Amino acid sequence: MNIDTQASFASFGLSQGVLDALTRKGFTGPTSIQSIALPRLLADEGHLIVKARTGTGKTAAFGIPLAERLTSGGQLPRALILSPTRELALQVSREIASIVPGPFPRVTAVYGGASMRNQIMDLKRGTEIVAGTPGRIMDLMERKVLDLSLVEWLILDEADEMLDMGFFEDVEKIIQAVKNYRRLALFSATMPEAILRLVREHFGAVEIVEDTAPEDEKPAVDQFYMVLRREDRLEALRRVIDAADDFYGLIFCATKAGADELARRLAENSYAAEAIHGDLSQEARERTLRRFRARPAGGGSSILVATDVAARGLDIERLTHVINWDLPNDRETYVHRIGRTGRAGRRGMAVSFALPSERGKVAHLSRAMERALGSRILWMKVPAVKAVMKSQRERIALSIIAALSPPLPIPAEDPAVIPAVIPGEEPAAAPEVALSPLSKRLIGALGAEGAVEALVTRVYGEFLDPARYGPVTEFEEAPKGEGERKPGKRVLQAHGLGRDARVYVGLGRRHGASARDVAGLLMRAGSIPGRMVDAIEIKEYCAFATLPAEAATRACAFSRNSPGEPLIKPASAPRH
Repeated sequence: MNIDTQASFASFGLSQGVLDALTRKGFTGPTSIQSIALPRLLADEGHLIVKARTGTGKTAAFGIPLAERLTSGGQLPRALILSPTRELALQVSREIASIVPGPFPRVTAVYGGASMRNQIMDLKRGTEIVAGTPGRIMDLMERKVLDLSLVEWLILDEADEMLDMGFFEDVEKIIQAVKNYRRLALFSATMPEAILRLVREHFGAVEIVEDTAPEDEKPAVDQFYMVLRREDRLEALRRVIDAADDFYGLIFCATKAGADELARRLAENSYAAEAIHGDLSQEARERTLRRFRARPAGGGSSILVATDVAARGLDIERLTHVINWDLPNDRETYVHRIGRTGRAGRRGMAVSFALPSERGKVAHLSRAMERALGSRILWMKVPAVKAVMKSQRERIALSIIAALSPPLPIPAEDPAVIPAVIPGEEPAAAPEVALSPLSKRLIGALGAEGAVEALVTRVYGEFLDPARYGPVTEFEEAPKGEGERKPGKRVLQAHGLGRDARVYVGLGRRHGASARDVAGLLMRAGSIPGRMVDAIEIKEYCAFATLPAEAATRACAFSRNSPGEPLIKPASAPRH
């Protein structure tokens, strides 16, 4: 993320309350996109259309002006923020709420998959900012519980994603419901013609501003994900750590309590782990970071469990891994997290743990990373115990050899020596190590190999016992089959029953189908309410959606028993 070192937030005339909130969040200065957006949005009029990459700080770019300007209460919302996914809508609402210095503005998130009744009650209590997904916004408008007549700010976040997901029909209807006097802020990584046409039709000729700051160095990171039950994540994490040649990494948790709990559980399993989050004092944070940074020189902790706020601005060299214990809610946070490794010519690894219900979120992140970094997030198996044990043995052998190099000096009075074998050198050229009386006694009693085996077992026996690892219920790729499955398609299959399932729907944009059409079809076929249809993805000739496993089974059976080619079939998250 590019920071404008020539500017400060104070230079934009922000109130002290907002400046204090930004300081608490660890913001040291505006990013390049914030330097572009803030003066324009803090002005009294004018639209802002921005082409900006992932990870540039867009949320704060429009959130800061809202927190600064909407400081009085009212019954109806004055700002509407449209986001393509419920995760992003939640993240946006939380981010803005975190920089609000007083009782106003109030922020309400509305999205599918959650109680509409609770969201209606929140709206009736009064709010200044509504952040939501187009589908839920439309539902609330149709129920006459969301009145947009006083909206002054209309913000479209990740507009290209809304286009890809088939939401633009709803977006146009929402734009038409907002009164003529409004300010538009539109952010998009790309500017497809459909977006430009929408802007021209409803807002006339609007200048498009592009963030031209040079890209930060793209992290050289191999990205993977596992699909796991919540209770199996610790076992999978232990295997990832122990299978690595030399694990030195950051583990991201969603909450402070979660970070503390995970660090405690790792320490109980003999891992050098510590937690860092916003509840720690500055002095405690600095001590923790000193120990973590000291690890490459020996003696420090090798695992730092952190929340996103605590990890903001961390610059630690030589990290080998980033683990997403909890998935981030948006792609900006994901980029920030994995960017902690894979720097300065070194390659890193990022592993994300996803629950079965989060496969749609992983697919969304994977598409975004393919555009932003040129690589997708790949599925991987949990390391097998056999492979972990092999890595453990190799690591122990190397550590013992390193401990004997350089060799100990040979006492002149003790002629009894044995050659120390060093890989890659001729035995005759190897240095010699003196045998202590204890070594002589052990070798005499057990033989050379027996003595080494006994010592290794005594010191490292706990780490070389396969029984220290427990079972894991994985959701893994099934082998390619025959019939309708095309080459290259993947199917995620659970060892055990999952809560959600992904289905294929044989309707897409070329058939005139919208996300609302797909949701309606699955509601009828699966006999479920619309809020239980999630992560809808509209493609040119087909669509994908997630719904409860039992409902997916009913929907597929309904489609098979209907005339003609079945429209609904089991499917994995699609490949792109």
